[in-house]
Amino acid sequence: MARSLFPSAFAFLIFIFLLVTGVIKSVPSQEEVIRVLSFPQSAPPQPEVKLIFVEPEGPGDIFDVDCEKVKPYVYTRAVSLASLPPRERKEKFIDMLLPSVLVVNYEITQMRERLLRIREKKEKGQSLSAREEKLVKWALERCRSKSLEEVLKKMFPVPPSIVIAQGAIESGWGTSRFFLEANNPFGIWTFKPSSEAVKAKEGKAYLRRFDTLLDAVREYMYNVNVGWAYRKFREGRLKTLDPYKLSGYLTLYSIERETYVRKLRKIIKDNHLDRLDLCSLDPDYIR
Repeated sequence: MARSLFPSAFAFLIFIFLLVTGVIKSVPSQEEVIRVLSFPQSAPPQPEVKLIFVEPEGPGDIFDVDCEKVKPYVYTRAVSLASLPPRERKEKFIDMLLPSVLVVNYEITQMRERLLRIREKKEKGQSLSAREEKLVKWALERCRSKSLEEVLKKMFPVPPSIVIAQGAIESGWGTSRFFLEANNPFGIWTFKPSSEAVKAKEGKAYLRRFDTLLDAVREYMYNVNVGWAYRKFREGRLKTLDPYKLSGYLTLYSIERETYVRKLRKIIKDNHLDRLDLCSLDPDYIR
């Protein structure tokens, strides 16, 4: 996975060509300010990631990632990977999803660190500023919690290996209808028909439609971090980040229960997805 995006001047010229032709919709600059997307606009400000929005037309428009410095590409459109050989399909799926996973995990970590500093102030008997009080109030409401301690148990990153593996199962490694039509790699449901939903072929259920893959990852993280069904997962996460152990707490994610967990572990093992847990965002894109 350690593949450089711009190994030569020729590659840089290709990048400029993609910008001019519209494949890449925005390139970060020193003056550019892009809002943080993993929390609502009502959330207090936090460190920002300079996002690069890409509107791909096909698998060739998906950039390879360098695990040590993952550039924060945000894909606004899922593209079918069905035509690719299995191994290449899986790598392209990872390339498409991993940047968003790292962005959301980074932002969650930053918000958590702010709340930890606030907790430390409270433990020392120090008064909170109006801005800090507002942040605590927002966090309690956002995480459906009654205490800051409960919030800190919920506001925690999820190992990329698990996120990618679940996306692979739910989307068939980027080939499912809901992935392609709704930017929804995780099979996130809704029972409210609207323009933001895609109807399932059977039953009355709908699947959520997202504007970008980053939005889908954000919603997935929120569900896992706040949803009642994943309480044991969150408790286990405070003790270990081992994806094989943590996956055992995700039986309620699927009606397949234990069979689903076995699938999850097999995908992580067979594709060495635990390597992704060591990946990090390119610091040049964090302000």
